[in-house]
Amino acid sequence: MTLRIGISARLLHNPPLGLGLPQKRLQFLESTMAHWIMAHRAIALMVPFVDEESPLSVNRAPMTEIVAMLDGLVLQGGIDICPETYGDTLRDPAWAGDAIRDRYELALLRGFIDAGKPVLGVCRGAQLINVCFGGSLVQDIPSQRPGSINHQDTNRYDRLMHEVEFEPGSTLDALYGSTTPHRVTSIHHQCVDRLGAGLVVEARSPRDGIIEAIRHDGPGYVLGVQWHPEFHLSPGEETEGLLDSGPMMMDFLRSAHARADRHQSGETQVHAGLALPKRA
Repeated sequence: MTLRIGISARLLHNPPLGLGLPQKRLQFLESTMAHWIMAHRAIALMVPFVDEESPLSVNRAPMTEIVAMLDGLVLQGGIDICPETYGDTLRDPAWAGDAIRDRYELALLRGFIDAGKPVLGVCRGAQLINVCFGGSLVQDIPSQRPGSINHQDTNRYDRLMHEVEFEPGSTLDALYGSTTPHRVTSIHHQCVDRLGAGLVVEARSPRDGIIEAIRHDGPGYVLGVQWHPEFHLSPGEETEGLLDSGPMMMDFLRSAHARADRHQSGETQVHAGLALPKRA
């Protein structure tokens, strides 16, 4: 069976004039994310956002039907999460994020969690998982965690790397081993602060203790990584020695296959039982 993996959309609210679509919100999928999924014999399908203020939204398919069509969810990276989304006060206008995308992705994420279908969050996606379970974020590592290593470089973008260490006994430890550090991309100035309910740390940056991966410690599959595994596919001298992204995607897809097989065999589906904090 070929799996259908949903991917949350990135939103571009004010596209440049040169794109030929002035005053039109764009939704897009970064191509290497699709390549990462489809390189493992799964189909990548972006789940479009329906404008909350559009009159067309009244006739949109319910979230349960969207989730039912798909076998798993990958949350893309992108712009910051709005501090108000996790009950914090904005410290700098530059970190305001996108509250519209927050609401759209949280509804999508909750739908997959409620259905017991696997979720993999990348960068912003990992942060959103933490927020979904009631956690909070560091709005800016350099100013709020002085002494930390550089986790973002706009000039180098996906060519900035550092090491991470996996927690013994974690999912990532089982996939890769935890005896030596692993090298990953680093494109973030925000990170997990207060860990959400039921979440455990999977990986940290060994030089400053910044949390680099989390998962839900319970039934179902919910994993978030702060780096960009999809960027590890690009050949080049800079990417040599980077963590192989294949085992992570295969582990996610194995969970999706197992869940789909149980559903097709007619077994009674038991609710995943992931207790989410009450919404504000």
